[in-house]
This record gives sequence, structure tokens and C-alpha cells, in this order.
Amino acid sequence: MAAKRKRPKLRQKGNCFVTDIYKPDGSRTTISFGPPDVRTEGEIYAAFGQWLDLFNKQPQKILGFSDPYEAIAKTISPTTICTVGQFLDKYVEAVEQHLPPLRDGRMNPTLIRMNQIKPFLDPYADWPAADFGPDELKKIQDAMVAHQYFRQGHEDEPIGYTRLSINQMINEIHRMWRWGNGREITTEAQGQRLKEVRPLRIGRSMAKDNLKRAPVTEDELERVTHGLTCVTADMLRLIWITAMRPSEVCRMRPFDILREDKACWLYIPGRDAGLLGDHKTAHFQRIRAVPLPSKAQAILKPRVTDFKSKSCIFSPAQAVQELLDRRAAKRKTPLKYGNSPGTNRTSHPMIVPGDEYSSQTFNVAVGRACIRAGVERFTPYDLRRTAATRIRSLLSKDDARLMLGHVSSDTTEIYLLEEVQEAVKVAKQLDAHEG
Repeated sequence: MAAKRKRPKLRQKGNCFVTDIYKPDGSRTTISFGPPDVRTEGEIYAAFGQWLDLFNKQPQKILGFSDPYEAIAKTISPTTICTVGQFLDKYVEAVEQHLPPLRDGRMNPTLIRMNQIKPFLDPYADWPAADFGPDELKKIQDAMVAHQYFRQGHEDEPIGYTRLSINQMINEIHRMWRWGNGREITTEAQGQRLKEVRPLRIGRSMAKDNLKRAPVTEDELERVTHGLTCVTADMLRLIWITAMRPSEVCRMRPFDILREDKACWLYIPGRDAGLLGDHKTAHFQRIRAVPLPSKAQAILKPRVTDFKSKSCIFSPAQAVQELLDRRAAKRKTPLKYGNSPGTNRTSHPMIVPGDEYSSQTFNVAVGRACIRAGVERFTPYDLRRTAATRIRSLLSKDDARLMLGHVSSDTTEIYLLEEVQEAVKVAKQLDAHEG
């Protein structure tokens, strides 16, 4: 019978402190804890003891780190007290690794919520995570209700978090504690106790609710489009007709439009990105195709000269140029007097109009036009909801689902899909129904 191996000891080799250990496969290796110039000898021995405890419990995981100090910092030991602040940092690090950024480069909503949660957890940052209970979580919920902040560009109008936002942040804290349970930072019993803090209900707290706007009427749409450039006005009209997402109309390219059916074209967002295209729900392995009936074609035909182009159909640069052309058409001063068009422009301006709208810039333009038109403010996405309501009232619930559904494919397969064919049929019926 083989003799029991002795407990590894720390020894000095040259200028460094090292230890010899046996791996799970029986091979022997040396771990270096470095020279005593960066850390004191006492700190090195303390780190060695902590590392050895972790190694005895999780040898494979600990040996996966090249540096023993990194292994100590990144490995959670059940015997080590983890504070709420450390717990939060570990959770955010795990979330960042698993949640990709959005397609337009914006931060993932989960990370945004974690940034909002952090100031409320800061008073408990030095508390052991195991001591955090429902009383503390209820105080955080009350603080969220009372919290006021300023939006960028609206420094004179303090606003608070909505009831829905607060419930989402509290749910994220519950999710964090469930994650900690699997990593032995917290216990299942503690997570159950935190569930005593219930979500806020409508009318039961001081937190406000953002009620959904009433459907946008056709008259309101026309009044707002009169205050927009022709580019953004056409974008709004396309959403009204097709119920597509604002991000889809912003990134619409001639290359993405299929014209095999003359009565109803098909728009495939990001058609060159792969079989599923590039759209919001491609990760569900679903196909997205937006039918473009005759009314939508009438908007697009004057703007598209080359259907092989991969440039966006609607761009801020076009909007600026149309605005300048409109001003030039209203000019009363003869051209031989004053500045001729283009002579008084800066050679290298600080702000240059881009080639593609973002959902945010499109939303801001529509919001300003609503104020100018004296219309209750709506967003481009409100038009998508309005279109869904209109289709459902004129046709059926299933027809509305098809127009708003998740469909997309390549050129050869697009007309073989039953859902796409049904969506095309719905678009044609709606076009005929509305004259």
C-alpha cells in the first residue's frame, strides 16, 4: 500500500518561494509564489495557506490558473467571507462574459440594470453576502421608488424610476442571489427569504407607471410628417404600412429587397449575413421577411436607383441635403447677390451627417416633430403597435401575427416558406382593403 503523501510545504528556491505538489493525474509540478520583494514573507505564507485549501477542494480548477494569486482572487471558497461588493463584481463579470453587446453596439440591458443597481447596493458593499436579507432588500426597493435623476438634455426635469424598471432591478437582484447559490456564495434559504420582497403593484406604491399611448391616428401621422424631412417622413410611412421595426427601416438597403413578386416585394434584413440574415430575433433560428406592397414600393422607387447597392436607403446625409435644397428653393435673393450655394460652408465641420440612422436619432427627430405639430408625443415603435392594431381590426389576429412575425431566409428558399407566403397574402389584402 502506497504511503500517504505529506502536506506540501513552502520552501525557498533562489529568490522565490515555491511548493511542490502532485496533480490529480499523479504527475508532480512546482508552483511559484514569487520573491518577497513585492509581498512580505508573511503575506506569501498566508496566500500559500489559502491557495492550498482551495487546491485540496478544487485541484483541477486551481491548476487552471497560471498564477496562484489569480487563482485565489478568482476562485470562490466556501470558507472565505464574500462581501456584497465582491459578490456584485463577480456577478457582473460573469454577466459580461455570457451576454453579448447588442447588434448596434449599445450596452446589453442587463448590464445597464446592474449599473443602476450598484449605487443602491453600495451601502452594503462591506457586508458579508450571507448577512444580506429581506429587510435590506426592502430598504433598497423603497430607495429606488424615492430616487430622482436627470435625463441628458433635460437637467431641469427630475424624474424617477418607473414601477416596471424597479421590479426589473429587484428581479435582477433575485437572479444574482440564485447565481451565487450555485457558486456557494449564498444559500438557497437566503434566496427564498429575499423573495419576501414582492414586486410593486399598480396603484400600491408611489412609483409611476408609463401608460401606453393611444394608437396613433392617420391625421396625427400626417401632421407630424409635415414637420420632418422627406427622408424621416418616408421612414415613418413605411412603418405605418409594413409594421416593421424602426431598426429595420433604419438599416434598409436596396440589396436586401427581393422583387420576384411585382405586386409585393420582400425585404430581408441583412440578407448577406447568412441564411437567417441579420435581425433582432435571428438567434431564435427564425426567418424575417417584411412584405412591401404597392404603397411601400411607391415610397421606395424614387429613392432606389441600384438594387444591388449595399448603402442604406435612408441616411442623415440625404436628409441634410434635402433640407438645403428646400432652403435653396425658397431663396428670394438672386444668385448673383449674396452667398451662392455651398460657398459659406466649413471645409471640415465638427459634425458630419452619417450614412445610417440609429433608432435613437430617428426617435429624437420624431419626438421633436411631435412637439412642433402639437401632437401627443409618440415614437416610431408606437407606429408598429398601431399598425398591428389596425391589421387586427381590419383582418384578423392571426394576420397581425404574420405581419409582425419572425421570418427571414435567402433568395432560393424565401418563397418556399408557408409563413412568408401567408404574410405576403396579408400584405396584399391590406393594400387592397385600404385602397
